[in-house]
Amino acid sequence: MSKRSAEEENVCSFFLSRKKKPCRMKTQDGMSFCPHHSHLDTEQDPVKGIRIPCPFDPSHFCYESKLQKHLKKCNAREKEKPEYYVENINLDLESSKKSKLSLNDVSDEELLELIKRVETLYESLDIVTSETTSMHPTLEREMEVTDDGLNTFKHLKQQGSLLEVMEKQNFLKNSSCFVEFGAGKGQLMYWIIKCASDAENTAFILVDRSAQRHKSDNKFKGTEILLQRIRIDIQHLHLGKIPTLKDKLNRVVGVSKHLCGAATDLAIKCMANTLEQDSDGAKVKLKAFGLLMALCCHHRCSWDSYIGKQYFENFKLSEREFQLLCCMASWATCGLRKTALEHHSETTAKENEEIPEDNVLNRYKKLNLSHEEREVIGMKCKRLIDAGRVLYLQKEGYEVELITYTDKSVSLENVALLATHKES
Repeated sequence: MSKRSAEEENVCSFFLSRKKKPCRMKTQDGMSFCPHHSHLDTEQDPVKGIRIPCPFDPSHFCYESKLQKHLKKCNAREKEKPEYYVENINLDLESSKKSKLSLNDVSDEELLELIKRVETLYESLDIVTSETTSMHPTLEREMEVTDDGLNTFKHLKQQGSLLEVMEKQNFLKNSSCFVEFGAGKGQLMYWIIKCASDAENTAFILVDRSAQRHKSDNKFKGTEILLQRIRIDIQHLHLGKIPTLKDKLNRVVGVSKHLCGAATDLAIKCMANTLEQDSDGAKVKLKAFGLLMALCCHHRCSWDSYIGKQYFENFKLSEREFQLLCCMASWATCGLRKTALEHHSETTAKENEEIPEDNVLNRYKKLNLSHEEREVIGMKCKRLIDAGRVLYLQKEGYEVELITYTDKSVSLENVALLATHKES
């Protein structure tokens, strides 16, 4: 097939220098450029005029004659903030902003010394996790009939274990509102609604900062279920200002399934610190009924959001050491098994060949830190970070424990934080 000119094909004349080829997107009749590059056209549209950069976002363009109409519907425009948006309400803005550290930034001596301190502190705090891995009957029945593959099976097993914990704590019977943080598609909330004993008189709030497709909450459209999805970053969320919660603030259960690192701290602070309402002109801080959060991604924690800073300082650990503990926490789940590279390192060591210093596995070998040892150290770092969270919640008046809620074969991140507030 012979090539035709850009004019004959009615395609854009712009040349993409990075890709070294023409744009080739379709143009409008009589135009030399596509809508995305039409601002480069010297011949303006006789009716619409020239195209100019959008004042909200200069990366896209609109016709000058239609600017006002475009500004009203542009996705880049600043939208009016809802009542429950309170900027940085759950973030500690006074925390120092030191540059992020990695284990490559510390010497071997400092790393080994910190590992010793982790071992000593872990033993002195006597951190234990109770085990409760039974399944909620509703999810057990679902697993018997599902054939959607291993990934779905694992998610159902985790959700079933979390639902069973909620059942035992009477969360599913006595709560007037559930809030799922980092809800994603809302699969956990879907099963909470299915298992709640009085769903029609309970409110369900799903919180996520990104838009989702194929949401599970769509299955409840047209029902009497009071269900609301909120798109917001948790650091700005004031639960007490959500209209749905106005009359339900004293019986709120916060849940999450693998809410990453810093977001877990933000969610806990959101639950413990922003449930307030006016009473005779005074602010009254109300206690959430319960909290159940499957913990994960401790390597993504940050000092400015971490709720256990005071307790870490009591442990004589600084912000720098907190960052290094976060790095070492990844050892528990990073999956570095005895690869061919490790095997090669052992072989070359036996042959008295020089071991390259820039290889991270060779560094651990030189320090006599096997994969198994690093995995245990990483687990202890995770639990020390969680200890700060536990102590924070205990000070807030909760009964708190760490529980192993599912088997490691289902998820390496198999520990959840359970907090309950016993009503007087």
